[in-house]
Amino acid sequence: MTEPVPSYAQEAYAILYNRFSSSSFPSDYLSWFISGSMVKKTLHMLEKAGWIRRVEKGRYVCVNSNDIFRSMVEFKVPRLLEEAGRRFAYTEASGVEVWTDYSYLQRSWEHSPYYVKVLNSELDEWVEYFRKHRIKVFVNEAKPALGEFVILKPQERLVYEKHDGLPVVSLDEVVKYCEKHIDAFEYPLAYLCTKFNVRTKVIIDKRVLDEAAKAV
Repeated sequence: MTEPVPSYAQEAYAILYNRFSSSSFPSDYLSWFISGSMVKKTLHMLEKAGWIRRVEKGRYVCVNSNDIFRSMVEFKVPRLLEEAGRRFAYTEASGVEVWTDYSYLQRSWEHSPYYVKVLNSELDEWVEYFRKHRIKVFVNEAKPALGEFVILKPQERLVYEKHDGLPVVSLDEVVKYCEKHIDAFEYPLAYLCTKFNVRTKVIIDKRVLDEAAKAV
C-alpha cells in the first residue's frame, strides 16, 4: 500500500523514475540536486510511503508509478474499520450497500463516503485513528471531499445486526432510509422488497422491480 507524499518528494520520485525506471540507483544520486540532509529525509519519506524500496545497503529502486497511484485509490476504510478493535455499524447509504449485497453502490474511487455509527464515548479515538491513517473524517455531516472519507454518527448506544458478517443497522432502518430518499434509492428499495419480502407504501416503478429481481 502506498500513501501520498509532499510535493518535494513527488518531484524527487519523478527525477529518479525518469532517470532509472526499474533499475536500482545509489542513495546519494539526489545529492546532485539537494543537500545531504534533505536527501536522507526525502528517501526516508519515499520508502516509508511505498514509492521506493531498498534493494541493498545504499541502493533503492522505484516502485512502478502505475502501482503507486492504483494503490493510492484502493479502498482502505473497510479494512481499517475491521482492524480498529472497536464496535461500529454501517448506516444510511453504507447500510444500504451492505443489505443490498452491494448490488447498490454509492462509491467510486473519486468519491467514496462511508457512513458509520460509533459510540459517542469513543468518538475522539475514532477521529484520531482515521487521521493517523490519513483518511478524511467528519462527524455527523460530510463536507466536500475526494477519495475515501468517513462520516461518523456518534450514538449513546450502539444497536446493530450482522449481514454477511458485517455490522450494520437493522433492515427496517435501512428500508425507512430508502423510503425517505426514494428519488435516489428506488432501486435499492426494490431489491430489498424482492429479496426480503419487505412491504412498503412507496410506489416503485415495475421496471425497477423487474430489474432488481434479476439481481437477487
